[in-house]
Amino acid sequence: GAQVMEDDVLKVHQDGEGFSLELESGSTVSTRTIIFANGTSRKKLKVPGEKEFFGRGVSYCVDCDANFYRNTTVAVVGNASAAIDGALTLTGYASKVYLVNQELVASKELIAKLKESTVEIVSGTWVSEIAGESDVKTLVLENGDKITLDGVFIELGAKGAMELALELGVQLDLDTMSHIDTNKKTETNVSGVYAAGDITGHPYQMAKAVGEGCVAGMEAANFAKKQKRNE
Repeated sequence: GAQVMEDDVLKVHQDGEGFSLELESGSTVSTRTIIFANGTSRKKLKVPGEKEFFGRGVSYCVDCDANFYRNTTVAVVGNASAAIDGALTLTGYASKVYLVNQELVASKELIAKLKESTVEIVSGTWVSEIAGESDVKTLVLENGDKITLDGVFIELGAKGAMELALELGVQLDLDTMSHIDTNKKTETNVSGVYAAGDITGHPYQMAKAVGEGCVAGMEAANFAKKQKRNE
């Protein structure tokens, strides 16, 4: 039967003919196939400036936009694994990285890795406003402090399926570039990777999600069986 694991996936990459998933707990899971069925919702800060500066310094995807912030000052906002992992990733691009959080909620291993990095941790406060002119310039905190920066990455919750899919080279819908592109078998352009539900686009209905999930499950199982027979 299926093994249920309550953990957050931080990274995913191809490993030979299969895939390797790095989990927040520090464990690694090897698999023959992957089904992305996480939905597409994005939690918002709901503060002044967030909507106005979206695409002009406000981002919700470190993996998508980190390269645009080389040698700049950025902040990641969030309390969980996605925020920590995003901040660590940005240290390879930005010259200065802040992590603004109310209280970090993640594994001891991940928090230890964060504390060993160059990320400046700003705990016990939250964002009250994102300010700027044509682009983001300032992050205003509830404690009255202000951080001068060039970009703000909002990472509220576990790492989203879209970012993980992009790490594998999964193709997005060319019309909107906001959903994973699949065929009628829920297959993506990457062999062994499937997607189902809201993450594949309209209509956002439970019936569609259930139907696609059923198809994806059967297709992924058949794919894995064929791989095993060929070994």
